[in-house]
Amino acid sequence: MNQSPKKWMRGLSVLAGICAAAAALSAGAESIVTGGKTGTYYAIGSNLRDFVNPALEVKDSKGSWANVEDMSRTKGVTLAIVQSDVYSAFVQLRDSKEVPEATRREYAQLLANLRVFMPLYKEEIHFLARKDDPIEFIHQIKGKPLWMDMEKSGTYLTALNIYSKLFQERPNAVEPFINTTATGEDEGTKRRRSALMALSDPAYYKAYPKIDVMVLVGGQPLGLLEKNLPPNLKLLKFDPAQPGAAKVLQDYQKAAIQKSSYPLLNIAGSESPSLAVDSYLITANFADPQRNQYIKDFADQFCTNFGVLQERGHAKWKSLTWQPGSSLPPVAAGWQYSDKVKERLASCRTSAAAATAAKPSACSPQDRVTGLCR
Repeated sequence: MNQSPKKWMRGLSVLAGICAAAAALSAGAESIVTGGKTGTYYAIGSNLRDFVNPALEVKDSKGSWANVEDMSRTKGVTLAIVQSDVYSAFVQLRDSKEVPEATRREYAQLLANLRVFMPLYKEEIHFLARKDDPIEFIHQIKGKPLWMDMEKSGTYLTALNIYSKLFQERPNAVEPFINTTATGEDEGTKRRRSALMALSDPAYYKAYPKIDVMVLVGGQPLGLLEKNLPPNLKLLKFDPAQPGAAKVLQDYQKAAIQKSSYPLLNIAGSESPSLAVDSYLITANFADPQRNQYIKDFADQFCTNFGVLQERGHAKWKSLTWQPGSSLPPVAAGWQYSDKVKERLASCRTSAAAATAAKPSACSPQDRVTGLCR
């Protein structure tokens, strides 16, 4: 039986809607793993969704270590934000006889395929201790009960890597916990505040594990240390002349934590010498050509919208050393850029130059007379 033209057109409209919905679901299948929902990594991922590709799904996570594993194990994870020292840590895991053989093979495959999309910003490494503790330097923490957050978090990975390089052994890691009186927007914030409480007053919080040193990683100033900070804490300093320091500096950079960032901390002078680690937006070489094409397209969108990211996104976008038209910054040992991204960033330089050259012709004679442009 023949359908009327109206019914036929209505059927086409429904079919088009179904196809559009299916396409939207397909486009939204790609995701980025970040960090806790109140942290900078999650904000950076949200910016990439809001200003670069609205179909990108933003996922919170435990941190860098878990993010790298998600790149391998979780369907649709195409981008991740990690600390650059994750590479060195995975090399150690790949080569460790204590790690099961199957896991070592998985880590080896991961290392072979991980690629940098773009270096982001530096994160300072904060080692906190009580003022009444005689230790003053990071190289003096051997054997101390060390709080380094949850296993597979970025902080855990960084603390483990630095400690192993300094002392060639595993640290006395304190199991994370939550004090029932600790406040916070999420579980991670409560964990960190609980650790600060136990660190500052072990006699009062004796029901909880003893902490002598606490490690926090993030771009200064960390919100956790800006307000309501216990007055009896200090920052430990990094001494590059100490044994083991050269190994540490293979993965980390010398940095200065400014007194102006933390007025409540006991910092002599204007700054305290410490360490920093780079954060990277990463991807991988995928077996699926569609996922590799997605990365190419995403790089195009990143180039096109980079100015919007810096203007409307998180303040950390302004700290990137790369700009359209400039060469790519060097990356840490072991890392390499994605070939898919490098091709697009090269063309981004061409399009940026073309856009710059086109600007003068956009000025109307009327605007030129009134001084609005030249």
